[in-house]
Amino acid sequence: MSACLVFTILMGYRLSHAAESQNICAGNDTLETFNVSAGGNVAVPCPQLTGEHLKFNLLKQQKVIYTHSSHKNNVSKSDSPYTREDVEMHENKDNKSFRLTGVNNSHHGIYRCEGTVMYPPPLVKAYGSRILVLVEGHQGIDCKNCKVPETVQLSVSLWIWIVVGGLIIYSITVTVIAIISLVKLRRTDSQSDYMNTKPRAPRGHNKKRGAGTHIGLPRHF
Repeated sequence: MSACLVFTILMGYRLSHAAESQNICAGNDTLETFNVSAGGNVAVPCPQLTGEHLKFNLLKQQKVIYTHSSHKNNVSKSDSPYTREDVEMHENKDNKSFRLTGVNNSHHGIYRCEGTVMYPPPLVKAYGSRILVLVEGHQGIDCKNCKVPETVQLSVSLWIWIVVGGLIIYSITVTVIAIISLVKLRRTDSQSDYMNTKPRAPRGHNKKRGAGTHIGLPRHF
């Protein structure tokens, strides 16, 4: 029973984690489009987070292209190897954002800021809005991996409930069968103990009773 319960928890966690990783780009937030002329700038907003150690990743088509860390003591730096000359981090009291500078055809794509609270625990991760950068004179975009179809999300959630529900039903069934078997076993043991402890009549009891009985003879004999 304990092994089955542990397996249920692990399966549910693993499937939910997989569903969460698939929904990174397919969130409920809208996709903001920016038409930028060559050489222009565009900002990618980051989520608002609080903590002593924060880490922000700039994602392009779900791949990290720039990383920036900030600490409570105002130490801010860009972490290698994700450093680029065409990316800047802008910080103020309200929020943080990445800025793409000198935009050209290579900047065409979908960007997103991923923020993580590294300290204090627990580790918290959040995402900013998705930004579609369209460069004037550049046509087309490959967004195959940008959005997960709703049918896929529903199928993942459905499988989670099917697996967890099946294991719960199995656990309950096994428990009921074990209880019934235990009750029957106890009844059988109690009946056996009663039969074994019941007193028996002496073996020669009836013989002695017959032997001690005398038939009376008439006195005139």
